[in-house]
Amino acid sequence: MYQPKSLHEIRIYHSKIIMSTLRQTGLMTKNDLALKTGLSLSSVTNILKILTDRNLVTLGDKIDSYAGRPATYIVPVLDAVFAVGIEVSQYSVKFVLMNLGEPVLAREKYDVIFENTEAYWDRIREWLEAFIDGNGVDRSKLGGVNLATRLTVRNEDRIGTIPVLLDRSTEFIDTEMICEKFGDYNFDVSLNTKIAGAIYGLWQSRDLSDYVYLSVDSTIGGCVVRNYETVNIFDLSDNFGHMIVRPGGYRCACGRIGCLETQCTESGLYRRLGYSSISEFFSALERGDERCSARWKEYLDDLCTALNNLYMAYDLDLVIGGSMTQYLEKYRDEIDQRIFRDYNLFPVKKKLIFCHEGEYAAAIGSAAVVIEKFIAQKIN
Repeated sequence: MYQPKSLHEIRIYHSKIIMSTLRQTGLMTKNDLALKTGLSLSSVTNILKILTDRNLVTLGDKIDSYAGRPATYIVPVLDAVFAVGIEVSQYSVKFVLMNLGEPVLAREKYDVIFENTEAYWDRIREWLEAFIDGNGVDRSKLGGVNLATRLTVRNEDRIGTIPVLLDRSTEFIDTEMICEKFGDYNFDVSLNTKIAGAIYGLWQSRDLSDYVYLSVDSTIGGCVVRNYETVNIFDLSDNFGHMIVRPGGYRCACGRIGCLETQCTESGLYRRLGYSSISEFFSALERGDERCSARWKEYLDDLCTALNNLYMAYDLDLVIGGSMTQYLEKYRDEIDQRIFRDYNLFPVKKKLIFCHEGEYAAAIGSAAVVIEKFIAQKIN
C-alpha cells in the first residue's frame, strides 16, 4: 500500500481520497466519509475544513436526527475545475471533458491518420477550441489540457523515448513545439496512452493500489501500478503486446512471430476474416458463423495465455482497458475461470476488472491527471 512520507503528503493523499470518494459516491456526511474511507473522524473533519476553505467542497442540506446534532451533507463543488484529455493515436484523435464529478461531461472522436505536420497539429487546436466552446466551458476554470500519445516523442524530459515498435511509426513528435503551440491552455504532453489508461483504471477503482493494466484495442500495451504509481514505463518490461502467445502465429511488425499484438488487436480480430468492422464480426459471431466462432476461440485462448502470464509474473489484480472491453466483459466468467479459479497455487485469488469507457480510457486518464494536479495545488 502507498505510504505518504510527510505530513504534507498525508494531507494531500487524504484530500484526494475524500474527493475521489465524493466523486464516486455523491453526497455524504462526515461519518459516512469516515466509514467509507477508513480515515478517523477527526482526520476527515480536518481535511474537510481545508477543502471547504479551498472551495472544493461546501455544506449541503442537514439531515434530521433523533439523537444529537443533525448531520450535514458534504457537497463537492463539481465545477471548481474543468480538464480536457486528448489521445492522439495513429488513426484517431479523441477528446474528453471532465470536472470533479464522476461522469465524463463530453467526448469527441475524429478518425484521422496521424501526420507529423504543422497542419495536423493546427487541426487538433481547432478541434480543441471548438470542443471547449461547444461545451460551454468557463475558460477561467480550465485547469489544463493534457495529451497522451503512443507515438514516439523527442523530448525526453517529458515522457521519454517510447520504442518505435510500439506504433509502427518512425515519426518523432517534438513536444516542445506542441506545448508552445497550445501553451495558452496550460497544455502538457505527459503520458503514454497505456499509462494514461492505467491512470483511468486507478481513477475508476481507487481502492486498488497495485495492479497490472492491459489495454486491448488497435494496439496492445500496458503497465504495472505499484503504490498508486506506474513503474517501468521507459523500457520493454511493460510492452506486453510483444510477449509471444502463439508460436507459429502471425508475423508481428517487430519481426517476431506470434506476438500478442498480432493475435489480439481489435482490427486483427475481424480483418483477417474480411469484415469491415468489429461490430460486423460480433454480429456474425452471434449468428453462429463457424469461421467467427473458431477465430473467437483462438482469440480468447491467446488473450488468456497473456493474462495468465501476467498473473503468474506479478501476482496482482488485472485491469483490462481499451476498446475491446465492451466485448470482452461479456465473457468475464470464462476469462476469470481460466485465469484465477482453475488454479490452486495461490491462496488468495485476484480480481479481474474491466474499465468502462475503454475506448476513451487514455483520454480520461489524461484529464484525470489535470484534476489530480489541481487538487494537489489547491491543498498546498
